[in-house]
Amino acid sequence: MELAVKNAENIILPIPMQKGGNLNMTCDCSYHCKELLGFLHGGQCIFAGCIPREYREFVTHRGVTYYDYMEQSSINIYNSIATAEGLIAEILTAFPCNLHDCKVLVLGYGSCGKTLAGKLKALNANVCVCARREDARMEAYSLGMKTADFTQLSEIIGNYPLILNTVPAKILDKNLLAQADPSAMLFDIASFPYGIDVEAAQALSLDTHICMSLPAKYSPVSSAEILTCFILKNSLETKFE
Repeated sequence: MELAVKNAENIILPIPMQKGGNLNMTCDCSYHCKELLGFLHGGQCIFAGCIPREYREFVTHRGVTYYDYMEQSSINIYNSIATAEGLIAEILTAFPCNLHDCKVLVLGYGSCGKTLAGKLKALNANVCVCARREDARMEAYSLGMKTADFTQLSEIIGNYPLILNTVPAKILDKNLLAQADPSAMLFDIASFPYGIDVEAAQALSLDTHICMSLPAKYSPVSSAEILTCFILKNSLETKFE
């Protein structure tokens, strides 16, 4: 690993970059991210997803350029498409009812929430978007969706058999989950530690699905093309600066 990293112009890392401090790899061996980053030197580039702040400061101090996939608006938009399609595939596999006219609660209206809500609306689902920002709620309302803010969540959560979280913060705690319909199905696409209190949901016997890496699972070719184009473009620009 040391030899490979020291002799590379570009180091391409996973999304997310780490799991439990170790490099996010599927092989049996493990490598701590700090050990890998210690091999870097000035003039190199790293590409990764969800780079922690401490790692950014570390590589910048070493004169290394970094690119976080998840901070690129173009990648986020493409990623939201693959994520929404993948989540709908997961729902269709597990949910026992039609999406047509089904009441669906979407938590969050960022890139993924917006694309997901739009695709569900196109399938004639009865979508309600719960968002913090008023302008986000107004946008969803203008597209024919119901809206709510998070202060209203306790009043409405029990009305929805399908609850989809896109917010990377613990939104659905044990108190809110206790007010959900016991037969509801919950899906979470947010990054760890997720938006659903998984232990509380399990204690309440709520059917909960944590759906990670959907683009890689359902559209690996399209996802790889998007990242490849981004990496090639930025690595060449950095090289000739």
